[in-house]
Amino acid sequence: MNAKYNALLIAKDEYKLSKEIIRNINKDNFGTILPIYYKIDSTKLDSANLFLVDAIKKSSIVAERHSNSRYLDEAYLVLADARLLKQEFYNAIETYKYVNTTAKTNTAKNSALIGLLRAYTENEDYITANQVAGILKGQKLNKENKARFLINKAYYHQKLKEDALAVVFLEEGIKYLKKGNEKARLHYIVGQYYDKLNQPVMARKNYISSKKNKPGYDIEFNANLGLLMNQSLAKNTVVEFETMLSDRKNQDLKDKIYFKMGELEAQKRNYSKAFEYYAASVYNANDDKVQKAFAYKAIADIYFDQLNDFETAAVYYDSTLITIPKEFEDYKSISQRALSLNDFIRYKKSLELEDSLQYLASLNPLELDYKIEKYVVEKHQKEKQVQNANAIQANANSSSYNASGGKRWTLYDPLEIVKQKNDFVRTWGSRPLEDNWRRAEKELGSFSLKIERETITNANPEEKPKTEVKEEDSPEIKEMEREKQEIIQKIPKTPIQIAASKRKQEESYFQLAKIYKLQFNENEKSAATFKTLIEKFPNSVFEPEALYFLTILEPNVSSYSAKLLEKYPYSSFSRQIKKGSTKITASGEIEANALYSNAFKVYESGRYNETLKALDNGLNNFLGSQIEDKMAFLRILTLSKLSLKDQYLISLNDFVRSYPTSDLLPKAKKLLETLN
Repeated sequence: MNAKYNALLIAKDEYKLSKEIIRNINKDNFGTILPIYYKIDSTKLDSANLFLVDAIKKSSIVAERHSNSRYLDEAYLVLADARLLKQEFYNAIETYKYVNTTAKTNTAKNSALIGLLRAYTENEDYITANQVAGILKGQKLNKENKARFLINKAYYHQKLKEDALAVVFLEEGIKYLKKGNEKARLHYIVGQYYDKLNQPVMARKNYISSKKNKPGYDIEFNANLGLLMNQSLAKNTVVEFETMLSDRKNQDLKDKIYFKMGELEAQKRNYSKAFEYYAASVYNANDDKVQKAFAYKAIADIYFDQLNDFETAAVYYDSTLITIPKEFEDYKSISQRALSLNDFIRYKKSLELEDSLQYLASLNPLELDYKIEKYVVEKHQKEKQVQNANAIQANANSSSYNASGGKRWTLYDPLEIVKQKNDFVRTWGSRPLEDNWRRAEKELGSFSLKIERETITNANPEEKPKTEVKEEDSPEIKEMEREKQEIIQKIPKTPIQIAASKRKQEESYFQLAKIYKLQFNENEKSAATFKTLIEKFPNSVFEPEALYFLTILEPNVSSYSAKLLEKYPYSSFSRQIKKGSTKITASGEIEANALYSNAFKVYESGRYNETLKALDNGLNNFLGSQIEDKMAFLRILTLSKLSLKDQYLISLNDFVRSYPTSDLLPKAKKLLETLN
């Protein structure tokens, strides 16, 4: 009586209270597939911790004072469950093992194994968890244990991101649960999985089942959204969405509705309308940073995956990173994509800039002066037009965002504000808020009167100046003159400056081609860019790696590998093509060391041609040896002694890329810096 109605009863109540607190703390994020079990987070356990400690104490009393009670096994299971929620994984596992070994009934033993399955899963020991699941498959389980086993197995597959297996086990486990909020939530998760697996009929079935199982309003609301999304794309669902928008119960959920409306339009490839709805989602999200981040990411994904507008995509990925919490599951992948896009834009702009500057350098002085003046004037005219348009828009749109999707003035649109802020920081960096932030303290030359008159006339076509404006009295003319001088200073004039400009282009082509291949998986664009690099810069320091990439990208074209082997037979890329992934043997290591030792002696004696020949043979015959980097570096020093500058530069760059973990890397980088 004492065991059942005193200690155990209180322990169970305390455990249930702690679970309820954890559920309330963990707000469901309906933008992603919900977790089957709420994430156990030690930073959020403070309020639940008191109840868990009490549950552990009370369940322990049964073992200490009533060790002959028939409720002993049940008390130990409550003790293990509480330790699991408290993140005491080792103690929980040991307790489950003890119950499985000493329990008087098979039901208790199986319950302990089911607890072990989840404990190992939470502890990310997936191999042992799978072994426990294998044992449970052969056991006869009652209805309650069967439900827990199948749900825990689904959770195991969910953690491994094995969606198809997770949904099969979860759907089967739900059948053994009673009607209630938990069953409704799990039906909703199954619906989400079927949506992801592109099975709309099964998704609809589970969303409907979720609504029938007494869900909370958040589950019911999102199940309704899921049902609307799974209707035929040909059917007009706008009316139903607008009904949800007008419902007073959904006033705080408009951001979610607009987001789903955006998703639906994106599925129809009506991207302009999708952008409007996503913008409305951002506006209505208020302080919900996660929802804002989802909307920004959705816009970025469309620009990246569908429109191939990488520059605009980068702006919205930046906005996503600014908004989204760092502990968010996809933060790292989004961050990596944003960094790749920023690199892509930087090299693309560098390429375009150097093209323009080299073109200007080819013009005669009069034509050059005319082109620059024309560019500066047109730029200022466009800026004035934008300012005038903004002023008109400000007067016309002093109200807040129209729910029907109408346009808003830029300064009232949070999406535009973030975008413009990102553009500003990308172009100018982080600047203090002060007057004349863009101007440099320098003396300005005079700007032609022809340009001055043209600017004034175009700015006010109907007004004629009563008096002539003096150059020194016009800040705008001074600003244009300053911009003109800035452009002139950037133009490469001497052979060294032109060579430096072309070197920047060369690197930009190479880096863009690699980003296309390694980050964006755009093989065709990568191959085209590598080919442009080789055509425009036939003796590029990046040519060996470019040929290597082209060999991989276009395996049916043998000319690239042939050219690589013929022109750069001793580069690491040639060795990779010839040797593949062959591993060197222990006897091979001994021979490699002997060859290197002999080559070093020959190098010290000053016989550099003989050293180079020995090292070339060694690098080809002992690919993958532990001293390969030493042979490659000694070869670089030998090329320096022989004054073979081109080969020396190519080999240095090859070394830096091919041996990133070598102890000799700092020396190689220093030599490369000196050469540059």
